[in-house]
Amino acid sequence: MIKYGLKLWSSNTVAEFQEAADLCTRKIFDFAEVYYDPDQEIDYDKLGLLKDCEVSIHATNSHGWHEFFLTDYHVAMWQNILKMADFFRTEKIVVHAGAVPHTFETFLENLKKIDDPRILVENMAGLDIYKHDMHGRTFEELQPIAQLKPICFDFEKAIKSACFQKIDYKDFILKCVNEFKPRYFHISGGDKNSPVDEHKDLMGVNFDVAWIRELLKSISEDEDMRLVFETAKKDGNLKNDVANLEYFKRV
Repeated sequence: MIKYGLKLWSSNTVAEFQEAADLCTRKIFDFAEVYYDPDQEIDYDKLGLLKDCEVSIHATNSHGWHEFFLTDYHVAMWQNILKMADFFRTEKIVVHAGAVPHTFETFLENLKKIDDPRILVENMAGLDIYKHDMHGRTFEELQPIAQLKPICFDFEKAIKSACFQKIDYKDFILKCVNEFKPRYFHISGGDKNSPVDEHKDLMGVNFDVAWIRELLKSISEDEDMRLVFETAKKDGNLKNDVANLEYFKRV
């Protein structure tokens, strides 16, 4: 079956965490993925509202983490991420392969500094939101990564990568899913004709959301798949997250 995940930041409000806990209790969402925001001290009382929920962690992409050059400063930050992961007893910590100018060799070198059995490495868009070149965006770049760690497969990023490579996005998604066999996914909206990462709503997008849903349904018949909605927060609540989930289920 497909288990649906709600994306939160550790800096989201207490009210949003309370609402998230309620959505998980009512099985609107099955779990939450919490992004570690290093610009705000972790409030464990707030995070504790999700203690009865399944929780995954997403490592930060700021303060130099996006480039994945992990100095002692960044490794110390990783300890905060691990502390949050241990707090939730999470089984999954999502990290990015990072941005150019580092190389695959430096990525491997720095991955060793934070190696943890819970790590998943997320595939990347053609260009990030700042229009930087990214590692882990092509099949050839993901192959050696997948030999080391499971892939967190982001559909929107894959579509953006396909645009960057000037190939059909459905062919690219199928090739990656069949080869890497991901069981943990992200989804959001964006323009299929732009290589730049966007994280918009699914409603009204120009790519085939129903095709993605049917693909996930077909590969989730024998085991659980997790799908996190990385769509926008609006009006200080999680109603837009629910709207995107409902759209995905009915489209």
